[in-house]
Amino acid sequence: MIFAFVFVVGCSTNSVSDISSDNINQSEQDESQHDSVSDLSTESNIIEQGKSAVVYFSATGNTAEAAQIIANETGADIFEIVPQEVYTSDDLNYNDDNCRANQEMNDDNARPAIADDLSVVSEYDRIYLGYPIWWGTAPRIIQTFLEEYDLSQATIYIFCTSGGSGVEQSVRDLQSLYPDTNIIEGKRFSSASAEDVKSWIESLN
Repeated sequence: MIFAFVFVVGCSTNSVSDISSDNINQSEQDESQHDSVSDLSTESNIIEQGKSAVVYFSATGNTAEAAQIIANETGADIFEIVPQEVYTSDDLNYNDDNCRANQEMNDDNARPAIADDLSVVSEYDRIYLGYPIWWGTAPRIIQTFLEEYDLSQATIYIFCTSGGSGVEQSVRDLQSLYPDTNIIEGKRFSSASAEDVKSWIESLN
């Protein structure tokens, strides 16, 4: 317009009269080992999932829908870039040269403030960064995000929502502005579906 667990359970159906105390002890040990393996597997999956994050800005809700589908398909954590001053319909009236969105896009120095602390995203090594296309490129608040947080360790995959404009120009703009940030891919969704998202994610691997 912004997860898998493995459980292993051991059990025994032998009657008390058919098994010795040694077998009981062995069974208890086996169950304990199975539980330990389950715990380790679960922890491993959580750590692996925690490496990916979907971060998005959505002014009207379209990018939010795409972001949620990406999060569902990848198991990534999801974070919304919420502007400190929320955009109203008047702010987004692109036919008005004096509307807030147009004024920001005409000002190279405009950096709309972000309401929440998103510094946790610096801990992720794969970030899916999404936004709507404004004037053929990314909204200024995306520059705010990229400048406020250290994403030097992350690979950033761009996605956008747009009725017609492509994502390519916005990717080139961001790569030019932030050459030390690893921005390598871009995908435009006009109306994101799980199939579209899955196809894109598979193309990145």
